[in-house]
Amino acid sequence: MSHKREQFITKGYCLFNNIINSQMLVELRKVTDKVLSMQDISHFKRQQTTGSMVLIDWEMAYRYNVMAKFISHPKMLGALAELGFNDPKFGHGRIISKPPHSPPLYWHEDGRFWGDPVSYTSQPIQCFLMVYLTDTTPKNGCLRVIPGSHLKRHPLHDQVPSKQNEAIATYANPEDIVFQRAEGVVDLPMKAGDLVIGYATLFHSAHSNQSDQIRTVLTMWYYPDFVNLPEPSQASVADQERAGGFNQIDTVSLQSTTQALMEPLRIAYKGNAAPIQSQWTPGMGLK
Repeated sequence: MSHKREQFITKGYCLFNNIINSQMLVELRKVTDKVLSMQDISHFKRQQTTGSMVLIDWEMAYRYNVMAKFISHPKMLGALAELGFNDPKFGHGRIISKPPHSPPLYWHEDGRFWGDPVSYTSQPIQCFLMVYLTDTTPKNGCLRVIPGSHLKRHPLHDQVPSKQNEAIATYANPEDIVFQRAEGVVDLPMKAGDLVIGYATLFHSAHSNQSDQIRTVLTMWYYPDFVNLPEPSQASVADQERAGGFNQIDTVSLQSTTQALMEPLRIAYKGNAAPIQSQWTPGMGLK
């Protein structure tokens, strides 16, 4: 087992340096700034703790070629391959951009497949791939994680709500436990273009942005081992992505080069297994 794969399985995350070069970072900043400028002011008022939560779906990938190149970037896919995942599938992503002098992101984990027995094993169903478009430090809102919380129960599992609510999103109560320093927390400052891959079930948050500059991250959701998941798990993944409208686009008359980049990453399940009902909180199987 490689060192990075061992770290990924035991800690729940792994870092890769210098994945996205400066030229692509410039292009990505242009696109994300443009997309953010198109959002209504109410979007940002609703998302004070995240800053923004703009969907990156397949339509956006086909509209902006740099986004398709980013999603299918050979070094991103190579990092997944280094962890043992040679045929990953892409679901959707988010542009999460914290403005200057904005509050911290709350503690949460994004597992929605806790009804699936696979979620209690080291085989990941869903992972995040995060790339920050600027250097990050605790001052401007770097990522925080709780190593091992993807496979081991943490006090936060029984203290935080399973989904974001308005009070959390708007930072209505700064004393809420979701904003406090947690046991076992590790800061992950990163350089622009670095990549962090983590289990969706890993507890994470971010510091407040106390700087004078915007801090943007692209959080992309992949299913790294989709082809090796049991059929009910595959059915669940396909059902969830379909229900969210994330994986839907008419491929007729699309740019052939973009289609060639994206289509190998498409989620496709054609079996007869019934999807497992989504569950956002872990059961007692998480010890």
